[in-house]
Amino acid sequence: MPSPQPVRDADTVRVVAATYTWTWSESDDVFVLADPHGRTVVAGPMQPAVLTCAVRGEAPPAWAPGRVDDVVLAAHRVTVRYAGVNGADELELRWRFEPERCWLEPVGYTMAGAADVISLHWFARETGTDDGRPAPGLRCRYLIHPGVSGSAVVSPVIQTQAKLDTTTWLGRGGGGEVRVRQQWGLPAHYVAGLDSSPHPVEVGAMTSKLSDAFCLGLGELPAGDLLLRLHDERFAPVLQLRGDLWGHLRGPGRFELGAPLVWTFGADYPEAIRAYQRALAESGIVTVPAPSPAKLAAATASQFNTWGAQLAAGTASQRFDQASLDAIHTQLVDSGLDVGMVVVDDKWEGEYGKLEHAEDRFPEFERTLERIRGHGRRVGLWAAFLRCDDPATHGLTSADLLRGRDGEPVVLGPADAPYFLFDVTRAGVRAVLRERIAAFVARYRPALVKFDFGYEIPDLTLCAPADLEYAGERLLGLALEVVVGALRAADPDVVVMYYALSPLFAPYVDLHSVDDLWMNAPEYHAEVNRRLFFSRLLAELGVAGYGSGGYDWVHQADIWFDSVACGPLGMLGSFTGDLSDSTCPPELVALHNGLTRLSRRRARFRVDAIGASGLGPVTGARSSSWVRIEDGEPVLVVLRPGGFLGAPGVREFGDLLSTDVAVAVGSVDGGGLAAARRIGVVPRGDGELVLTFLPDGERVDVVVHTLDGDRHETSRAARGGRLVLPLSTAVDGAPVTWVELVREPGES
Repeated sequence: MPSPQPVRDADTVRVVAATYTWTWSESDDVFVLADPHGRTVVAGPMQPAVLTCAVRGEAPPAWAPGRVDDVVLAAHRVTVRYAGVNGADELELRWRFEPERCWLEPVGYTMAGAADVISLHWFARETGTDDGRPAPGLRCRYLIHPGVSGSAVVSPVIQTQAKLDTTTWLGRGGGGEVRVRQQWGLPAHYVAGLDSSPHPVEVGAMTSKLSDAFCLGLGELPAGDLLLRLHDERFAPVLQLRGDLWGHLRGPGRFELGAPLVWTFGADYPEAIRAYQRALAESGIVTVPAPSPAKLAAATASQFNTWGAQLAAGTASQRFDQASLDAIHTQLVDSGLDVGMVVVDDKWEGEYGKLEHAEDRFPEFERTLERIRGHGRRVGLWAAFLRCDDPATHGLTSADLLRGRDGEPVVLGPADAPYFLFDVTRAGVRAVLRERIAAFVARYRPALVKFDFGYEIPDLTLCAPADLEYAGERLLGLALEVVVGALRAADPDVVVMYYALSPLFAPYVDLHSVDDLWMNAPEYHAEVNRRLFFSRLLAELGVAGYGSGGYDWVHQADIWFDSVACGPLGMLGSFTGDLSDSTCPPELVALHNGLTRLSRRRARFRVDAIGASGLGPVTGARSSSWVRIEDGEPVLVVLRPGGFLGAPGVREFGDLLSTDVAVAVGSVDGGGLAAARRIGVVPRGDGELVLTFLPDGERVDVVVHTLDGDRHETSRAARGGRLVLPLSTAVDGAPVTWVELVREPGES
């Protein structure tokens, strides 16, 4: 498909592409992105604001927009130059157009005098703030901001007319002016949205007058803190650079500010986000190697994480010891849960940075790991690789730690257990991390490593690395490159679990975690469903989603039900009491063990939300039902006929099946569901399942497996192209784990 060409008519430049139309008016410097039906998707001022200040701070920070000085049209490109920016500076914007997306290159900024760059504000307005800062200028009716909050306090579906006035992270997180607690999903590195009719209740406002969706994302990591500013019904990304604090962006001279931005489009916002991921993959920016069978087996194993049990027993942090770990493992074994991996969480280490167990608290740590393996389970270990208790332990000094504006190391953590952060831009730190990680992997042989707390790296208002080429987002990128590179060098099959939604981090992450749900009691299930709604998209880049539970068992069944299509099941529950005084009854054990039979062993796949809710802030970005697709074929279908938290119920899926009870149905073979010789069924209640893809007369052996190990075998035949299967969650009082269907070709 040829690249679209810009055309000029008077003061308007237009580019018509397959999935969008880009229009820019020179007279008012406003650009509009419209869908193929002519509906506005998003619009706003094009010139960014560059906030600067005098080198020695004689005057307060200021900015002043320039005027259009030159417009150059070339093959699939538009370049606009502005003069008189901030008085005598110059600014250059370069757009590049492709059939299904368009790119905005880094901002070329030429400074005429001695000044420091503080921040870059894309798509800025001159008015609207009281503090003199540039105001955001992009406008659309619905803003989609995954990971906007660590709880449900702020919905990821934001109706912009609510006039939310705040600054949030699109990047890694870490404090500063951002006050919203966001830890989950960071960094995301993108935002999405769509527009509607001028009035929200106009006829057709939620149907024909809804536009297609856009996604605006990074094309590479910038050397700054990526934020999103929301104000007065508008929004725009902001890059905090802080040359005023660190002196690395000081004029006179020319600088390339920021990073490439890519605009992608889709019929709805999940499709627009998928298009963003495709843009990075097809452009060669993101490549993810295929994992080995051993790595796949570890990445798809169900997990029990010790953290919730540690908290419930009062043995978290420095109180975590041998007796606590052994008790947790014994309780897990006694529960009957068929868990494939045990992940030992913080604080098995004696000292942050050493990656060695605390010998005083865990005198038999390695023997315990072997006992876990002896029960047929893999071992995973938690680690906050960037934390350091004492640089001298590693032959380093305070110069090898991230330092604040006063030159002293930044101190994090509670007053009774403070710690520092390694500066990975220092060669000595990188060497230490590689050495420590190699020894850690060789000694403990973890099948999985949970890399935690990347989002605690403070922003540039608080600290900076020694090499400012790796400031901001690039610092965490370098940390992942070093840490994950060392892990994979030591063991190519080790699984790395992280929580970023950014597709730019897909090469480093094997398993996406929905992260800690501590702020979401008592609605863990509601938040996991919403987080999986976004993280499932990463599976198309080879990053499966891990559905961790909350800190009780109350809604664990729903969490597992949503998780099974996206990746491995997980849990953080305690067997000795929790915040809701809940327990793990046999029925829940049976559900877990049954769903693990349906777990797939693929790294790259697609999950579609087939019971997705609309654009409501309360019910939006959720789904009642899911289908997992591999090689273009449905392999696993999860249906909730009764709906889920406002998401509509789904009773049937295509010409494959229908049901009146919540159920998961999957191929137990390698191929698609329709051609599978063995099919697994896990019901959530008593009812009926109808399979509609079997030839008339074909016989099926039905084996009902129960938690006590019994098998109840019958045989059924398809009639009229339908196999009707009664479902029950118990047989003679024993909970059903799963129903195994074995197809035997019969005569019509």
